[in-house]
Amino acid sequence: MFSFSAYFWNSDVYIGRNKYLSNEILISYLTLDTTELRIALDELTRYKAALLIDFEGSYNYRKKYNNNVYSAMDTFQRIDSWLAKLPPYNKILRFPRKPFNDLLNEHSIVFEDGIDYDNDEMITEDTVNEYGFGYKDDCGNYNIYINNFQLIEFEHLDGKDFIQDVIDANEEIENYFNSYILFICSCIEVKKIFLPFVRDYLNSKDTFLNTYEIAEQFAKFEKEHGKRFDKLECSFDSFGYTVLKDTDGKNILCEKIIFPDISSFFFYDLFSGIKKNYIPNYCRNCGKFFHISGGKYLLYCNSPVKGKSGKTCKELGSQRRYNDKCKNDPVWQTYNRAYKTHYARYMKKRMTTAEFEQWSRFASELRDKAEKEEITFEEYYEQIRK
Repeated sequence: MFSFSAYFWNSDVYIGRNKYLSNEILISYLTLDTTELRIALDELTRYKAALLIDFEGSYNYRKKYNNNVYSAMDTFQRIDSWLAKLPPYNKILRFPRKPFNDLLNEHSIVFEDGIDYDNDEMITEDTVNEYGFGYKDDCGNYNIYINNFQLIEFEHLDGKDFIQDVIDANEEIENYFNSYILFICSCIEVKKIFLPFVRDYLNSKDTFLNTYEIAEQFAKFEKEHGKRFDKLECSFDSFGYTVLKDTDGKNILCEKIIFPDISSFFFYDLFSGIKKNYIPNYCRNCGKFFHISGGKYLLYCNSPVKGKSGKTCKELGSQRRYNDKCKNDPVWQTYNRAYKTHYARYMKKRMTTAEFEQWSRFASELRDKAEKEEITFEEYYEQIRK
């Protein structure tokens, strides 16, 4: 139910009619509430066991069947509300989803419908009873749409066709539950595996990692976290190549992969994106995850900071980082003092704009050389004060 096709080309991922950047989708899943996910998983497990049809089940099982149907539907609807906000499902699934009671009505033969067939009672669109109401199906036949699910009595069971319908109903009920369970389990795996790897290992050095550093951090994560990636059940339903058109209408040859679950997709997409420096990162100011699209490595997101007059995390964080360097790093302390001295000269018109800009470029390049220890601190100190 939640499998999907993804098409990979360079750093782009095409799903349905939508284009994403590599690792862009992962951001939305890193912040999911694990507590809510585990509550939903527990509910699904319990309701699945309670709703598989068992005509030899206890009196309590039969009595609670209808209530369990509607409790399960509440859980499905809650998960659907998450899906409606999470890519790529919010773009490729139709909402509302097929209700669970529709599935049960496809096997209405196992439920009481309140109709006296021995006396040829007719069903019309006006029929209403304690079990449901009459409706006309696509073939023009009238049936009862059941909304009070009470299993028929065991002694009424008769015939191989009936038994097969029970088997088919249980298979569909199990598949319906399992699709949601797999989705929830995949989301929990994202929080358990991908989040700590991204936050504590992939971004541990506050810069893009080279090939050897990525391997080093991956091996370190697996050693310290019990080989979680190794235990992740990543699978493809199929793999191939196909031609799509990019946003400019040009043909592109894409990898086409059908993923059975979202965690398998993330496993593939994460390491594809890492190779191109398209990675998730977490903001050192607000802690939220954001996406880096290659190019410059960023430590702060662009989210506005509450109570800071429209300032963003990036603006405040950069200023804080600059101030920290100027307090604790001799190279930056020297640069900051020299900058203030030359800026004062410029403000007093003892330097022209062109002269100040030329000095600023010279000072920045000199500072960078000193940071990389390409020149001694003494040489740097003497030259930048000129």
